[in-house]
Amino acid sequence: MAVNASTVDRYFGLFVRELDASGAPSLVRHADSPVSIPCPTTGRPLRVATLDSRARAICPACSTTAEGGFVSFVGDLRLAYACPSCEQLIWLPGA
Repeated sequence: MAVNASTVDRYFGLFVRELDASGAPSLVRHADSPVSIPCPTTGRPLRVATLDSRARAICPACSTTAEGGFVSFVGDLRLAYACPSCEQLIWLPGA
């Protein structure tokens, strides 16, 4: 599997984009993922609770089905979806 390290920063260091033998992208947890990332609206650090990689889902931004990654946070009801196709971290509204 080939790793595209240039996309690590697009996901705040949480995931690394890989290509399988057929060239399909997927995201795996970065070995040195941070414990927090900045909130997109306030900039304050949000502590990461869970990281789920290679999660098959439909991206809310590009509508592509891919093996991306989900991030949940401590004390924050929002989730973020990292898409390997459009290479974005999409913030989903909280409950």
